[in-house]
Amino acid sequence: MTAVNERQRFMGTLLGGGADRFPFFDLDPDEETVERWRREGLPKEKSVAEVFNLELHHSVGLTIRSYPYFQKAPDLLTDPSSFARHYNPDDPSRYAPDFVEHCERLAREGRVVYVDASGGGLLQMLGVGDWKSLVPAALALIEKPLMVADLLDRTTDFYCVCLERVLSQVSVDYAAFYEPIASNTGPVISPAMFERFAVPGYRKVLGLLEKFAVPLRILCTTGGNLTLLLPPLIEAGINGLWISNIRDAGMEYAALRNAFGPGLALIGGIDSGALSQDENAVRKTVEEIVPPLLESGRYLPCLDDRPRSNVPFAQYRLFRQLLEEIAAKP
Repeated sequence: MTAVNERQRFMGTLLGGGADRFPFFDLDPDEETVERWRREGLPKEKSVAEVFNLELHHSVGLTIRSYPYFQKAPDLLTDPSSFARHYNPDDPSRYAPDFVEHCERLAREGRVVYVDASGGGLLQMLGVGDWKSLVPAALALIEKPLMVADLLDRTTDFYCVCLERVLSQVSVDYAAFYEPIASNTGPVISPAMFERFAVPGYRKVLGLLEKFAVPLRILCTTGGNLTLLLPPLIEAGINGLWISNIRDAGMEYAALRNAFGPGLALIGGIDSGALSQDENAVRKTVEEIVPPLLESGRYLPCLDDRPRSNVPFAQYRLFRQLLEEIAAKP
């Protein structure tokens, strides 16, 4: 039998074509967590991925968010000239050096490669970076809808320019979208307003991804209940979800699978908070969530967040062991 590589396993799992098993995957723990785990038995000479045979995802190396990176840009709403400073597609820092050669090597090795297809969501395009900056953005949506629509249109045009420069040279397995626009009780704007202002940009970017045959378009979120926004996003072309902090957000994967069916691929869905509890909690969480979702298809089980420092190494080791046992079953 021909060996299955990481990319084939990932694609077979999430596209429903079948694989030898589901991929072993989790987000990397932070440095504080690794330090704790070293004290509790994680070998000093190995990474967490090496110890547990985790199959990593590799970025193409495109930085598509507003510049300066990882800072809010409130002047987008007040100074039209600021757009050129924040969104310059010719800035070489946006593209990893030698990204073509890097991606070609990853392809030869059978690795999973992705590209960020948004630099945040609707609110981030309006300069939101905290609760204080949310107020002027919300007011602009109501009081200056034409200006907002133009700003969003220009931003998604920028995304498309950057993405086309990359995707015309390399292939990727999935595109990641980010939409931090909800609290744990629901979106901070109405679904109608979201569909009016955000969905046209999604359609534009998703159309470009279709042109370059990107098979998976995954909505990744760092928390919040986005359920009301999912129907128009799925209709526009989103075909996968990767939701963080599912328990607090009320976005349990069993409910999502029941609502949207197996055509929507799912990554994650296992409450990372259970690993800070006892062994029974870990076993119960895995047994209740993983087998039913695997049976319905297109599901990659992993934690809904990176492991934090309140998780003992023994509990994480048990978690990985339980998943390996499930994967080994015929």
